[in-house]
Amino acid sequence: MTHSVSLVTFFLGGLYFGIPTTDVLEVNRNSEITPVPKSPKIIRGIMNLRGQLVVAIDMYERLGLQIQANKIESISIILQCEGFLAALLVDDIGEILNLNDEAFEPPPSNSSLISKDMIVGAYKLPERLILILDPKLIAVQQSSKNQ
Repeated sequence: MTHSVSLVTFFLGGLYFGIPTTDVLEVNRNSEITPVPKSPKIIRGIMNLRGQLVVAIDMYERLGLQIQANKIESISIILQCEGFLAALLVDDIGEILNLNDEAFEPPPSNSSLISKDMIVGAYKLPERLILILDPKLIAVQQSSKNQ
């Protein structure tokens, strides 16, 4: 019996990524981010989400991607992982995809464009490759490193 996985997809630096929908709380556009002095470059600041403070993570920095000139992220994907809220700042949101688990492949070994430590695998779609990120490694691991 095959299983399917549901993914929220997004674009960043010309690449296509996916995160399991089970970890996504919501998607926001044009959220106000307050910088935090002396925070690591990876932390763009904090956001107020209905009274809760949410760490805004610069996904270009987090994945080790070259930041595109004149790019101002205005879309945040709010994650809720293991009781921790984080906002992933991305270029554009994609769609919700339901993909067959049998099509899941290990992370590509030849990609030198991004930090591979958060990529858990990939799906080859007819028109592009979607890289699957582990939200726990993006948000929780990073927050514990900076405490």
